[in-house]
Amino acid sequence: MGMNEGSTTGATRGRLLGNRPFVLYSASFGISSFAFWGFFLAVVAEAAYRYGAQSFQLAAMLAVWSAVFLLLVAPAGMITDRWSPKWMILLAQAFSIAAVFPALWVHSMWGLYEASLIDAVGAAMAIPARGSLTALLVPEEDLVRANGALNTVSMVAVIVGPGAAGLLARHGSPAAAYWVIVAILVLGAVPLLFVPDRRPRTRQWASPSRELAEGFRVSWREPELRSLLFLACAAWVTLTVFVALEPLFVKQVLGRGEDGLGLFWSTNGVGSFIGALALIRSTRASGHEVGLIGVALILSGGGFLAFTATSLTWVAVAGNVVIGVGFAWFLSLSQALIQRVAPEDLRGRVTGVMGMLQESSSVICSVAIALLGGLVAVRPSLVVAAGLLTASGFYGLRAERIVRRLPRPAVTPPHPLPFPTSPAGGPLAPPLPGSGLDA
Repeated sequence: MGMNEGSTTGATRGRLLGNRPFVLYSASFGISSFAFWGFFLAVVAEAAYRYGAQSFQLAAMLAVWSAVFLLLVAPAGMITDRWSPKWMILLAQAFSIAAVFPALWVHSMWGLYEASLIDAVGAAMAIPARGSLTALLVPEEDLVRANGALNTVSMVAVIVGPGAAGLLARHGSPAAAYWVIVAILVLGAVPLLFVPDRRPRTRQWASPSRELAEGFRVSWREPELRSLLFLACAAWVTLTVFVALEPLFVKQVLGRGEDGLGLFWSTNGVGSFIGALALIRSTRASGHEVGLIGVALILSGGGFLAFTATSLTWVAVAGNVVIGVGFAWFLSLSQALIQRVAPEDLRGRVTGVMGMLQESSSVICSVAIALLGGLVAVRPSLVVAAGLLTASGFYGLRAERIVRRLPRPAVTPPHPLPFPTSPAGGPLAPPLPGSGLDA
């Protein structure tokens, strides 16, 4: 059994490495992730350290990002299913580049709010497009490992990007960090230009409301996707609390500066790299994603508790590594689950629905923190969030057992007559009515 499993893993790794479009796509995603995490750290750190932002201001900035993402991600998924995931990602990259300049030129919190707004537009476009494109480039049995590979290269960026941005901001200037981010975003777009323009097989257009409603219907009817809805919302509430309060925890409790915040994000990336790398070797994860997501959230909750329960830096570092392992599993497995269960021409919409609902949780949480303002106790809030994340993980374990016993409902297409498709490159894209819109 061990020999067969090892040979299967080696064959899969060979398939992925020999898949030139997937390798180019991975290179683009990895390079762009350096800029994404560097930009996120630069904006949060500048708000906390340069402008003295309090918890309600940091939460408001996150709420701006989440609100824009929430409004646009489902329509972006609809356009992805009817157009080109590749060009959608490239268009999103352009928005990410544009988001840097308000932070660079407007020297106030308002510039950071504007930067968050524009960056959210790009993220809303990229996330459903990536969810669709990955499944068009690799076979179904390789989806868990392919998503593990993508998150492995992106987590290298989490390790290096925030730390590098923090050092640039401290020893150079915030402007230097932002210009480097722009250069990396441009460089990351280059490999994607050489990826084939593969598109989902599509059916006839319906009204926009029916197109979006179909994504919600499939997300709720499929038992595995319905379980993922609850798990993703719990994970994003915790992530929002973590991101909003971590800079204050590092500054007030641990007594570290901007470079310290970058260090903790980088160690989180080390854990995520390890977790994503482990999934590349997985041969039995497909079909058991819900239970494994539960394990991932329990693991992250334990690391979260270790991070917040002490003022010792080395314990906080170790906790961050464990958080990273768990969230890498959560991200890779949830992406693979959507790509395996959702029909080809609905992957963008289902990914958009998931993003929309989890960001709804994030917006509610951010608004609550912003309204409470100084009443929010940093450490107790983080400890409570860690406990809730752990509890949601146990729900995932139970949901896995329930899902195994349920018959799978048939997913009926909204329109019975398929649209003619071209053999290799996917269907011809129908003309878009106007102009369209990753995290």
